[in-house]
Amino acid sequence: MDRLLNVIHLFRDIRATSEWQYDVLLKRSRLVGLQPGEQLLRAGDVDQWVYFLLRGELHVHVDSAEGGAHSSGERPLAIIRPGEVFGDLSMLLAEPRSATIVAAPTSRDIQVLGLDCTLFGDLDDFSLLQLPTKLVFYRNMVHSLRWKLEVYRSKYPGHQLADSHRKLKLYTGPKNCREELLALADQARALARILLDWNAEFGSGELMDDEPDMSDFLESMLS
Repeated sequence: MDRLLNVIHLFRDIRATSEWQYDVLLKRSRLVGLQPGEQLLRAGDVDQWVYFLLRGELHVHVDSAEGGAHSSGERPLAIIRPGEVFGDLSMLLAEPRSATIVAAPTSRDIQVLGLDCTLFGDLDDFSLLQLPTKLVFYRNMVHSLRWKLEVYRSKYPGHQLADSHRKLKLYTGPKNCREELLALADQARALARILLDWNAEFGSGELMDDEPDMSDFLESMLS
């Protein structure tokens, strides 16, 4: 398990600072194996779990305004690869999930780690998770969300949402304190809202029809 989790920045960063806090997260996590084409998350579901892909490949689908639920042959909005976090929007905004996540039809040995993020709900409760651990969590969330939004900005620079995340005020106060934690949590929620707006644009079908596969662009960003 330790070797598998080494590809996840959040777990690696927390383990580097505290083995005890790392163990707390493990006890509130679950390992899920998927068969090709099997559904993991469904649009409309409500929970407080965030997921990390350890092995294999997952496809992200957003229901279109006309078509409803996706079909097996439909091109995915994006592809999730090992090390990536997903399911964070629903957790941060306490809203139903906006996308359906399924195992890639051609992928084998798919393993996903789910983390129960009710642990992070009360920002002032440090009985199980200490302040440094919560800071690491929200820093990772902010970094992940900003990266996803930068992908969209580079892909669609002329879109009205392209610069939205860059207009958010960055925290410039003292570090490693409760004030920073509150600011990071607010920033993560604001970024999640913008990303949700992007997903709604794709759900309308207006961006996907004339554009190449988003997954191709993700590959170019990672290469």
